[in-house]
Amino acid sequence: MKRLLAIVFAVCLLGFGTVATAQAAVLTLTPITVGNVFTDGQPVRFGLNTDAASVSWSAADVNGTVVASGSQAAASTLQIPLTTRGWYKLTVQAGTTSAQTTFAVVSPVSTSPIAGLTSHRIGDFENTAEGWTFYPGSEYPGATGSFTLDSTNNHSGSSSGKLSANFGAGGAYVSVKRPLPSVNATSVSFWAKSPNLSFLTFRLTDSTGQVHQQRLTLSGATDWQALAVTRFDGGKQYVHFGGANDGVWHGPAKAVEVVLDKAAISGATTTTLNLDDLALKAPAGKPTTPLGDYESAAEGWSFYPGSEFPGATGSLALDATSAAAGTQSAKLSGNFAGGGNYVAIQRTMVPVDLTALSLSVKTSQLSAIGLRLTDATGQVHQQRLPLSSSTAWQQLNVTRFDGGTGYLHFGGADDGIWHGPAKSIVVTLDRSSIIGGGTTATVNVDAVAATTATSLIGAGTHFGQSWSTTPMPLLTLSGARGGRDEAQWYQAETTRGTYAFPAKVTNYLQSWQANGIDPLLIADYGNPLYDDVPEDYFDAPFTDTGRAAFANYADALATQFPQIKNLAIWNEWDVNAAGPSNKTPESYLALLKATYPKLKANHPGLTIVGGGDTDVTQVAWFEAFCQLGGLKYLDVVSIHPYNFLNAPEGLSAAIDRVRALIRQYNGGVDKPIWVTESGWYTGTYQSNVSEPTQAMYAARAQLAVLGRGVDRYYLYDFMNDGIDPADKEDNFGLVHNPADALGAYTPKPSYVAYATGARQLRGATFLGQEFPGNGLIDQVFAANDGTPLRAIWAASGTGTTVTVNATGPIQVTNLYGVSTTYTPDTNGKVNVPVGVWPTYVTGSTVTSVTTP
Repeated sequence: MKRLLAIVFAVCLLGFGTVATAQAAVLTLTPITVGNVFTDGQPVRFGLNTDAASVSWSAADVNGTVVASGSQAAASTLQIPLTTRGWYKLTVQAGTTSAQTTFAVVSPVSTSPIAGLTSHRIGDFENTAEGWTFYPGSEYPGATGSFTLDSTNNHSGSSSGKLSANFGAGGAYVSVKRPLPSVNATSVSFWAKSPNLSFLTFRLTDSTGQVHQQRLTLSGATDWQALAVTRFDGGKQYVHFGGANDGVWHGPAKAVEVVLDKAAISGATTTTLNLDDLALKAPAGKPTTPLGDYESAAEGWSFYPGSEFPGATGSLALDATSAAAGTQSAKLSGNFAGGGNYVAIQRTMVPVDLTALSLSVKTSQLSAIGLRLTDATGQVHQQRLPLSSSTAWQQLNVTRFDGGTGYLHFGGADDGIWHGPAKSIVVTLDRSSIIGGGTTATVNVDAVAATTATSLIGAGTHFGQSWSTTPMPLLTLSGARGGRDEAQWYQAETTRGTYAFPAKVTNYLQSWQANGIDPLLIADYGNPLYDDVPEDYFDAPFTDTGRAAFANYADALATQFPQIKNLAIWNEWDVNAAGPSNKTPESYLALLKATYPKLKANHPGLTIVGGGDTDVTQVAWFEAFCQLGGLKYLDVVSIHPYNFLNAPEGLSAAIDRVRALIRQYNGGVDKPIWVTESGWYTGTYQSNVSEPTQAMYAARAQLAVLGRGVDRYYLYDFMNDGIDPADKEDNFGLVHNPADALGAYTPKPSYVAYATGARQLRGATFLGQEFPGNGLIDQVFAANDGTPLRAIWAASGTGTTVTVNATGPIQVTNLYGVSTTYTPDTNGKVNVPVGVWPTYVTGSTVTSVTTP
């Protein structure tokens, strides 16, 4: 028996030895484009690593419906023929092994100058009119070469610029350069192509004549390469010479030069460099409201003889013989032979929330003109605007309304504090300003315009903590025009009185500046050098010394980074101010009293954001803060109206409650309200929402907030902070964490919904809200180009339809960016499906929206 068992066992072993053990295939997917986010027309491709002979794939939309599928032989790249905008989950199969990732297709970000950066193209190289000239580097004799337009090689258009060099007889470099228009550029971008260059040298000349030079590394590839310069007074092997020669950039730029160095060539004495699509990028102009074009009398300007000081006479006339813009200006004449102190032109207006005022003035008889602005309380703010001795048109710019030369105030609140918006404007011709002491004078005034605040959609980020700047292109591509982050106190001041901000702060702020992201920075949290409570990260200053030290740090932050125009004092004091300060309104006000005056004195243009970032559950806290007089020490009220258990429309009620308290304790006058944090999280923690719901809520929140007169909305936050589904802080993001199994920075559905809304609302003006029936909300805007824009959705319920009444074609865009053009029927109607997801309807022919 034992022998028989041994034989059977041996046979079994022999049999097992002839069977190959099945092994799962190797299969991984990696992003080729950051986060797998593609734009219209861009090939949808992924890095593929597998030992299988072939793979199959399928792409499902947000509803789980497979919309495309296919297979291919194994390769290093997987490309799928899907170009429709939207969010997708990709599943790839190799034998029994599968891998998944997510991707998105979105429209390109608009280049409209409404917000962000505007591009000044200075190197299309389509003709010689741009003024590029060749330079042989004559200070190092011997080099020859040329610069020509190359119609056989271009990145775009029909030709590029071709710089050729020959160092056979010596020399060090050749270059091509051109003078520049006066542009306060913040970055430069261009494309370059060379067969054998390892680097090129880039030079910009500033307004003083100082040349700033740095080296730009080339990859070694012989195809077109994108290059960008985001800092002008730094970079690799930076040097400077000429002009101020201080190593500090003094904009605007006067000239640009691209240098081809002999040292960049390996093993040769000749080479070529092709250049194309060279552009300067600068902050776009802010929207303005014209107050005085003087092209007709309809604007409502009138003459006033300064009747409280009797005796003066004069007139207002429209002068067609002189104009700074258009065809005529306003001519104000004054005669003081019979007495009086001043004459003026004046107008009332629909209240304008202006942030600056500009006007053009022409006179040979005055040393100054007077300006009076009446704020919402009826308080008049008066200042004198000095003039040069020039007899040409002079443009005057006013950025502070409660200050200036000869400032005084009277009426209304009479507190010397500007309470916007502006209700009226007066321009005065004062007897005391007549040169030589005469009794008559005239002044022409034109192009009076108010710079107004823009609505801005932004996102919270944590670059100031631990995030890499790798996903920065995705933030820009999302359509966010603002970022909210921090530069923590304890990291900046490690020795009392000495400030050294971490490189990560400089890096992300420079990247934001290059990409048109407006920074809202938070001066926040404690410092163990002052008022320290052991074991407590959120220590808040609680002594006069500690508060003064915080104010000094905030001042140093604004000084170090002048691109910061908005600075928040602390983050969520009402929940994050630990220690003896005990999160109270009194302690927060004490910090503001120490910080606000210092910042305003040293940085008068800085917008101070405060308010404790009160949640909707903390209304009593905010009311107590207002009762204490806290609204005097901030310019903008910041709120964090999280409502995890509710739909975004609940934000409207929270905003209304805060606004009512502001008016109650601020003499009936509004202060701007910004929603600087609001969001919904996915995952498994209690009160979570599904990913499609988060997407829908992200879009509806943008609409709900902007429809309540809020200038800025920052969704919290841009990226998942971790990968634990049970941690809510790990799941607020629009994109996945870099450690996520679906791939680094890959999009959630909310990324595409947010991006769609941001594109639709960029530059739009809210006009009102309609309720066509069936529980639908129809929010009406004027789009960036002035045409009607409607966002339609239901706060709850299921899908339905609306009838869009129009006289011509309309465009309908869904939550995920897919746009369809519809033509009305013979009755001028289009039936459009809508539901709890926002649907965007545009078209100049739209007259109304009704339910069927």
